Amino acid sequence: MSAMTKRLPRNVIVSASVCSWLVVLFASACGEELQFDANNPARGPGQFVGLSEPLNAGPLLGGNDTLPQARDVALPANGELPDCDGDCQSYCDAAALENPINRAMCPATWGVGLSTRALEKGEACRRLYMDLIGRYPTEAETLNNCAARPWGEVVWELIDSEEFSLQCRRRWADIFGYSTQKVSVERIYDMDNIVGKLCGGYLAYDVFATVAASHPVVTRLYDTSGDRAEAAFSMFLGRPPDENERSDLARLYSLWLNDYHDHQVLGMRLPDSWLQYRCVNENGVRDPATVGECTSVEFGELVELYLRPDIRALTVDGQKRMWSGLLKADEWQQLQEPGRLISSALRYGPVFWEHIVDRVLQQYLGYALGREIPAVRSEMVDYLTNLYNGDLRAVHYAIATSAAYLQSAQGEQASGGGTPTEHRWTYGPLKQVQAEGWVKSMSSTLGVNIGACDHRITRPEDFLEAGSIAAYLLLEKSDWQLSTESEGLIVGEYRDLVRTLGGCPNNEESSRFSIVSVLTTGVQLNFASQVCDPALEGSDAAAAIGAMLPNGVTASTAASADIAEQLLRHQARVFFGRDATAVEVEEIRAAGEQAARDARTAEEFARPLCYALLSSAEMLFY
Repeated sequence: MSAMTKRLPRNVIVSASVCSWLVVLFASACGEELQFDANNPARGPGQFVGLSEPLNAGPLLGGNDTLPQARDVALPANGELPDCDGDCQSYCDAAALENPINRAMCPATWGVGLSTRALEKGEACRRLYMDLIGRYPTEAETLNNCAARPWGEVVWELIDSEEFSLQCRRRWADIFGYSTQKVSVERIYDMDNIVGKLCGGYLAYDVFATVAASHPVVTRLYDTSGDRAEAAFSMFLGRPPDENERSDLARLYSLWLNDYHDHQVLGMRLPDSWLQYRCVNENGVRDPATVGECTSVEFGELVELYLRPDIRALTVDGQKRMWSGLLKADEWQQLQEPGRLISSALRYGPVFWEHIVDRVLQQYLGYALGREIPAVRSEMVDYLTNLYNGDLRAVHYAIATSAAYLQSAQGEQASGGGTPTEHRWTYGPLKQVQAEGWVKSMSSTLGVNIGACDHRITRPEDFLEAGSIAAYLLLEKSDWQLSTESEGLIVGEYRDLVRTLGGCPNNEESSRFSIVSVLTTGVQLNFASQVCDPALEGSDAAAAIGAMLPNGVTASTAASADIAEQLLRHQARVFFGRDATAVEVEEIRAAGEQAARDARTAEEFARPLCYALLSSAEMLFY
């Protein structure tokens, strides 16, 4: 049965040919303002912004620096960081570093006698893939991409991929807190498209912030104009506004109104934003007596914000209003004044760019490198704005090719005095893998189709309950899996698993979280057991044995010390991207000898080994 002949609610069967004319049918039946395309249901300002070509072609500068050695100088006995004197600065200048983070780190690291820690290429590849595209690399990717090519090329190729775009959009979905219970699904799809343009380099970050600060995905979440102003400050400047800033910017947000829209095509009542016609008189003309209520003066210029009503406006309780889905390009542009002021005002400009740099640094490194070494911020802002025109991909690229990122979290201080915690940038990040990445990695390495959730539709059941063809088609085109066996059901095993582990948030009861607990550990162990099937019970989710065996070894091969070692080396490369250690080999050979005495087969050894590796800390932390 094809995807388009799955059972629909109310026993409606839709063939593939029907889908090609549904958009036309909806448009002609309901009017132009209700056109609906399940492939792209977005409605909002996103359709009016973005470039036809990316801001920059890569790879970018700084991807393949040759790092200097630590200068042979004495460090203070108390472990404090010495100042970078003239000799230190000359040493750093001579290193000719292109990466902005490396350049900023040098006077606080190699120039004063501190060393960074070399990171094995396989571990670096594993970290990079998880951070950039949300899964661990396959053995072939580790060998053919990371080990065989210049690092800058590897990083840029991943940043330029669809998987990076999905991972990037999912992260911004967490920031915006998408919830189809709070905001129209059409608006969420529109914001997702805008974020996709940002992640693909088709939209500069300041333009993105200008659009996002007045997008219904943001405004619909807050009850008052003051709350909207505070949210915009926190999101794009990293701090709450003072009272003058809050009340001033709130006047530009006062046109927004929270309400609902009855979507005739989806057959659903959607939470959405409306516009009030404030500060104009009964003729729709600027009202001098009230225009001050829609005017900002705090940001270095006088800005009046009001819209003139026309035939699209409705009168409710004597007041004119309009559904935001009917806004035109020039009206969206007018409404984006709050974001424009935040991103372009001279008093906020440096903080605006520094905040996004700090946010991405925290994402990759797990700590605020810009606070530890303030020069990192200024170098990164210059790199982002002056060299790459606000293309946020440049920040991801610079971090993923920097010494701060490409060093080990293991071992003691490489040289000089002090402990590792005194100089945080002298050892690398160690983070807990997100739930989706952990599950997706099993899927990619073992070939198990485990499922997915869609960050744009947080309550898919609502769309099934709507009972319309359009709502069903929207789910059909999403990442949610629909049951082919039961009518009107979402395949929920993946969602239940991932939400228990803190992923796939619905942003109602809870948002994304990371935790190590008895419950999550038990869930992880149970799922690893289902996939690896160590007891050979025939689990429905069990992976085929072939992925667990090296070439030349079959399921029925008799276990031995040599076979056990081959299995370990193979699975360590597949799951961890590295060879087995000497200690691991010694222990596995002893286990293999016992398996031989018990007349075990390779499969009976490989499946428990798979379980041990997939449930280990090395799979959960990277």
